[in-house]
Amino acid sequence: MEPVLRAPLRRRWAEVREQAEKLVERRGAASGGRATRLNNDLSRLLSGFAEEIASVRVLDPACGSGNFLSVSMQQLLNLEKEVIAFAGDVGLPAFFPSVGPEQVHSIELDAYAHELATATVWIGYNQWLRDNGFGRPSEPILKRLETVTQMDAILAHDEQGNPVAPEWPEADVIVGNPPFLGGSKVRRELGDQYVEDLFILYEGRVAASADLVCYWFERARRQVEHLKAHRVGLLATQSIRRGTSRRVLDNIKRTGDIFMAWSDQPWVLEGAAVRVSMIGFDDGSETERSLDGDFVATINSDLTGTIDLSRAQALAENRNIGFRCDEKGGPFDIGADLAQAMLDAPTNPNG
Repeated sequence: MEPVLRAPLRRRWAEVREQAEKLVERRGAASGGRATRLNNDLSRLLSGFAEEIASVRVLDPACGSGNFLSVSMQQLLNLEKEVIAFAGDVGLPAFFPSVGPEQVHSIELDAYAHELATATVWIGYNQWLRDNGFGRPSEPILKRLETVTQMDAILAHDEQGNPVAPEWPEADVIVGNPPFLGGSKVRRELGDQYVEDLFILYEGRVAASADLVCYWFERARRQVEHLKAHRVGLLATQSIRRGTSRRVLDNIKRTGDIFMAWSDQPWVLEGAAVRVSMIGFDDGSETERSLDGDFVATINSDLTGTIDLSRAQALAENRNIGFRCDEKGGPFDIGADLAQAMLDAPTNPNG
């Protein structure tokens, strides 16, 4: 989540800190009322940035037990703590962190996980305050969070029973680990009617045979396209970079861009080992791009950084001039056969 959530905030903090250091230098060379004014300017600058951090809204649209929410909140708290420590170092009064659980929003269908997510966020917040020397919040320790919503994140119905897209809360950053379910298993797990409604709602945007996780990518892309989110970081099965599932990444490239990806990583959770892709995208405004930990100029929809083979098409000129066959008598590829024959032929010493 560092490249998705904290990277732009860290760039902003570098700018603010540079301004603050210049004010500190000018304050040191001033006296009387001018020194007081510069000190007030410094205080407003730092408290203003702390408020910026506290205004960031994070959404996990498939939050489960709330781990992504808790980690996101703690990352924001850690950054604000840096601002608080810097304020103390330059002679300003310490202040209490303004980042809090109300900044994290979530969607979860399961009733038990929905309640657990609230507890996870509050426990993480209380532990952070205690571990970082800020005491403990007021009673009750565990409060209800109205920002944690129990509902289906990818499908709803209007009063006439027609499938419609559920409303997601606006957020600056969307993060999460949506459920993986192979396209061949979706109907068996979710039922015919649910699947048919999904197909109607997402027709032309998500392929019918795509993994279930693709629907979260498409919904998040729409949030960015309609200016209801700025940056997204989601996990998917690594199959999202090929076949019909890749359509959602093609759409992301069409309306924005991918700025961060880990194309194929092991993911072990509760004994289940799968291969996943981690993908960060936005409206195309991010200028730095990293693929598998290396900076690259571009990231293609198949999560490569070289020639974009996802756009490759068969040449019309080659149509119906050759066929492929196997040893049982099917058609063969003339070009491939000739190439292999040339490789197998003895070398002519005379050229």
